[in-house]
Amino acid sequence: MNYLRSVISICVQDLRKWKTDYRIWVIGIMAIIMTQVYIDDMEKITSGLGTEMPVWIFPFVFSQFHMKLIYTLPVIMLFCNAPFIDGNQTFVCMRSGRIRWLLGQIMYVIIASGIYYLFLFLISFFGALAAGGEVTAEWGKTLSVIANSSVAWDFGSPFITVSTKTIIYFSPFSASWFTFLLSWLCASMIGLILFFCNIVTGTKFPGIAVASVIMVLSAFIENGANYALQNLLMPFSPISWTSLNNVDVGGLTQNPSFAYCVTVYLTAIAMLAAGILVFGRKQSIDTKGQ
Repeated sequence: MNYLRSVISICVQDLRKWKTDYRIWVIGIMAIIMTQVYIDDMEKITSGLGTEMPVWIFPFVFSQFHMKLIYTLPVIMLFCNAPFIDGNQTFVCMRSGRIRWLLGQIMYVIIASGIYYLFLFLISFFGALAAGGEVTAEWGKTLSVIANSSVAWDFGSPFITVSTKTIIYFSPFSASWFTFLLSWLCASMIGLILFFCNIVTGTKFPGIAVASVIMVLSAFIENGANYALQNLLMPFSPISWTSLNNVDVGGLTQNPSFAYCVTVYLTAIAMLAAGILVFGRKQSIDTKGQ
């Protein structure tokens, strides 16, 4: 129990630093601005259609690859300085032990990833609510019209895309939950990739490069006009799976299944965590490169 308490304390200590970390404030402001722009575009469409503002917009906010890039960039910003070494980390590591310290940092990556996407859900939900939306158990007419027509383009909002498949096969709550879960696991994986690369190389640039390549790969695949190539590469693009339209439902498409996506995420997280523990316990703590 004391061992677990030490790990949790290290994680909580990292979270407490958010109050004075300018990167966290920048990420939060970016997320609010980007989501508000999306809400404003949605509000413009609802005004033109004479329909109600939908509140269940979270599953569609980063459906397009442009938006996915924009919302994934803060994840890289959040974890680019892993293993989060500052002036007092040497003392914390020596006091708790190297393995406990690493486990606490790994826990922090996973918890922080969940907080980021929970924050996105909350600001999208309450932002839409403030714009006149009403909480219902249905998708609403606006999202159905957008999904089945070119109305978003007609009203000058080309970055709003609503998947017909998501509307048909998911309820608003289940779509929001599955989108959150997949996004959380994906962000955790990206964070641990940065962590692993940084701790192996002793510098943060290789981790940023690897995460950026994975991010750009998703944009290349999702924007590809060659659907055969897209279907071929989709199982190797984990960032793409954060949109439910890129995940197979009931074997109706060639996209990777939900079980496949979750299995890949969890396997990658476990392997990266193991790699961090193996390499991290042998590395010295250097505050100069962070």
